[in-house]
Formats: sequence, C-alpha cells, structure tokens
Amino acid sequence: HQQRRRSREIQIPLAAALMVFFEELPEDYEKEAVSPAPVPPAKEAAPPAPTLGKGFLEKAQKPLYGPEGSSEGKVAPETHKAHAEHKMNKDINEGMNRGAKENNGLPRPSWYTKDWPKDCQYNSPGCTLEDMETSRHASNLHRSMVQDNARWQEAIQPGLASMKLSFMQMTDEDLEEVIRRLKGNQDVTELDLSHNRIKDAGVQSLVAALAAGAAPNLRELRIYKNDFGDLGKTMLTQGLPVFRKKLEVQSQEPSWAHLKRDAGPTATDPPAN
Repeated sequence: HQQRRRSREIQIPLAAALMVFFEELPEDYEKEAVSPAPVPPAKEAAPPAPTLGKGFLEKAQKPLYGPEGSSEGKVAPETHKAHAEHKMNKDINEGMNRGAKENNGLPRPSWYTKDWPKDCQYNSPGCTLEDMETSRHASNLHRSMVQDNARWQEAIQPGLASMKLSFMQMTDEDLEEVIRRLKGNQDVTELDLSHNRIKDAGVQSLVAALAAGAAPNLRELRIYKNDFGDLGKTMLTQGLPVFRKKLEVQSQEPSWAHLKRDAGPTATDPPAN
C-alpha cells in the first residue's frame, strides 16, 4: 500500500511537469526547415579549339584556288547582259524622274499605272510632266511644199529598200505619214531622216512604232541634225536599242559627213529645196 502511494506521488509531478512543458510551447510553433547544403556550381566546359587558326592561308603550302579562281565566281554572259540592261533601264528612269525619287516618300495614288514614267504621272515636287516639243507646218502651203514634192513621193513608194528623206524640211507632222508607211513594211532596210526639223514628240512616235515592230527588217536609221533635245537623244540611244538590237541608230552626225559637206555637193546628192 505504501509502495502504491509512493509511485502515485512520483507520477503526479511527472505529469505536471509534462503539462507545464506543453504549456510553455508557443501555439504558432513551426518546425524550422533544414536547408540543404549548398551545391557548388558545375565548372563550364572549355570551348573547343578552332579548326582554322589565324593566318592559316599564309601558312598553307598549297593555294586555296588555282590560277583560274573559284568556279563559284563564274557568271554567265547572259547574266552580265541582263544586269547591264537592268541598270540601263534604271538609269533612264532616274534620268527622266529627277527630283521625285521614290515619290518623296508619299503614297502612290490608286490610279498609278506603269505606262507613265515612274513617280512622274502626278503632281510630285520636283517632277512635272509637260507636253514635249513638237514641230508642225505654219500653213497648208508649207505642208504641200513637202508632201507634194516629187522627191517625197518617190521616197515613200512601197517596195523600196532605202527611204531617203534628208533635207526635206520635214516636221513631226510629216513624220506621222512616214511612220504610217513603215508599219507592216518588210522591204525597207535603210531610213534617212537627217537634216530635218524633227523634235522630241516626233522621235517618241518613231521610237514607239519601231519598238512595236514596224519595219522589222530596218537595219540603219540616220536621224542626226534635227531639232530634238536630250530627251529625244535618250530615247534613240538608250531606249530604242533595247527593243531593236540589230538596228544601227545614228543620232549624231558622223565625222565623214563634215568632210563631204565641206567638199560641196556631188552629182548624186539630192537637190536642196
């Protein structure tokens, strides 16, 4: 009986101590997480050594390419020709379009068409379209003096291989009739329009007709000593050769013509009007 009482006395203080121990713990107690040990960063692998070192070409015992060079650098003649024609067309376009390159950043209108010079078919700063200079007869009498002339009538007869119309006082108005005779003409191979009064508008009409296929067998065109300006010269020397590669165009008087003129007329020269 005494041992039971003694053990009860020992158990009570222990329970009380336990109760006190739990009462002293804070209610929001959370067990602190144990952070893992830091892992050392992995060492970066060294970059691979370059296959080609600096100055390898100088140290090479054998040249990289032979004396003919690399085969990858060869360009076909047709490609060279296409690039040359593209550059020529670009230069012509820019030459006719000074002051309005890329339309000065302005949007093109809805009625834009490639039939007109690029960026020039509307009111663009620095670029204006004006009527080209043309020549016409002052009266019907002046026109009849040219077109009723026996030499004129003989020169425009069908079936001729050579149409010689130099020194005729011919204007753009008369050239329209010549162009009409050239359309569908398979016989003419030589056309002489030198020493007349043809201006830019007449040159434009002639170039347009020849580019469209008039007089397909024409091989020589002499049109120097007329009244056309730089625009007409550009159409003759840079525009027409693109469409008629086999046609020889003489827009400037050759040197031998001066010698012939200084020596005076010969028996075969046409009489002056």
